[in-house]
Amino acid sequence: MRRPCPRGTAALARHRGQALAFALIFLAVGAVALYVAFNASQLASAKTKLQNTADATAYSVAVLQARDYNFAAYTNRAMVANQVAVAQLLSLKSWIEEVDETAASNHVTDKLVDIFADLGAVQWTLPKQVARPIIAPIKSTVNAVAPTAVRGLDLLNDSLSMAQETYRLATITNFPLVANEIAKANQPNTTADAGYMATLGAPKVLAWKNYARRINPKQEVKTGGGRERFADVVTDDASLDSFTPQRAAIRTPFVASTAYKGCKGAGIALMAVAQPHAGATQLRPDLTGWEALDATAAIGDITCVWFVPEPVPITIPILESMGRGGAANGPGGRYSGVRGYRSTGHIGDALASGAAVAAAMQYASGPGSSLDNSTRAGLQTYTELNSPTKAVPGKNGFNRAPAITVQVSRPIDTTSTTSSLKIATGRVRVTEAAPAREMRALASASAYFIRPRDNGGPGSLLHRERWRRGDGRFEYPSLFSPYWQASLVETSTLELEAAAAAQAAGAP
Repeated sequence: MRRPCPRGTAALARHRGQALAFALIFLAVGAVALYVAFNASQLASAKTKLQNTADATAYSVAVLQARDYNFAAYTNRAMVANQVAVAQLLSLKSWIEEVDETAASNHVTDKLVDIFADLGAVQWTLPKQVARPIIAPIKSTVNAVAPTAVRGLDLLNDSLSMAQETYRLATITNFPLVANEIAKANQPNTTADAGYMATLGAPKVLAWKNYARRINPKQEVKTGGGRERFADVVTDDASLDSFTPQRAAIRTPFVASTAYKGCKGAGIALMAVAQPHAGATQLRPDLTGWEALDATAAIGDITCVWFVPEPVPITIPILESMGRGGAANGPGGRYSGVRGYRSTGHIGDALASGAAVAAAMQYASGPGSSLDNSTRAGLQTYTELNSPTKAVPGKNGFNRAPAITVQVSRPIDTTSTTSSLKIATGRVRVTEAAPAREMRALASASAYFIRPRDNGGPGSLLHRERWRRGDGRFEYPSLFSPYWQASLVETSTLELEAAAAAQAAGAP
């Protein structure tokens, strides 16, 4: 016989286990919330790391950009120095030829000094005798070395010119590979998107390429009204030494002596002879080479006065070419004119000097055979900013090259989320949603130009007075000074929105 249940026991039995269902629901919801929080934390950390990788990649590309400009600046300066060296060698060759001829003793003036001057042996003859054995080996060495040295310097300039272009093209062509290597080195499973650089990022790359250009000085001087920047730098007084553009002086030996030895029986007998020298080296106006001229003349007179019983004066004028020299690379053969590039040469001054008679004879005969008549002579093609301008300090980008924007990406499955770790399956599985199943980040950077100053400090780029040179003048961006550095810049909202739209559409 079954006993009846106590009152209320049956109802309790019917509700047993309902709390467990609620507990399971809360547990599932809690697990999902925990997984979502875990995934959010992991994704936020991964996104931060990805942005850091993008920044490092963009900065590295900007370093490549700065190195490209600095390489161009160093090679431009090297080519300037080599052009100056060519001018110096030609000056030395022309000068030593003139000195050697002047030191000879077979001139008419030499014979007149020997006949008339009482102090001729001391003032005129002895200095020449001392000079000749010294000058002879120097002339021999210069004549042997100068042609090879000039050709070598011209060849070196040609090589530097080609190296500029090669380095520039290699930098622009290979920077996507470098960017990808930097991205991978900073964070595994991360790549720099070549597709982005070829599409949305292409205008920035094109602006980088067009920021500088190759300039042929010989062609530029024809179309630029006779003026060319590289030629301006080469012929500047700060580039050339004082010997090269103009060298003029009164040469020894000279004579200021009585002349009784030749003026027999004269009451007054004097002889005075000076040797004015003129010389100059100039860059041809067409920039195809350098040309040098040197000349020394003998200028003076012999005066004899006899008293028989009235004074009977006789004056013998002396005007003779004593020594001449010339040298050239490029065309050679004949001088291009009395003035070189933008009238920076001084051969015309030599023709108007005290040595005019000798200078005119040398000018008529020309500088002689060219030491290097190849197309390498003269100024070579170089790299410079496409449109150098006097930028305004304080304005954004006043001294910056075009910024380069890079995009780095990483598959979302490579992050340590619940899906990749396989710790959430079934109904509590949490799937990370992202367009194209990738995380992407953008960053921008560029090279900028600033002359380093000890008193620069924070914000110095924004203050005009703080990037003034030591001589008080401002130095604007150019590829003649290696003061290019790299830094990150802000990525524009337009670029961010375009990249987001492209990702949503499944594009690179």
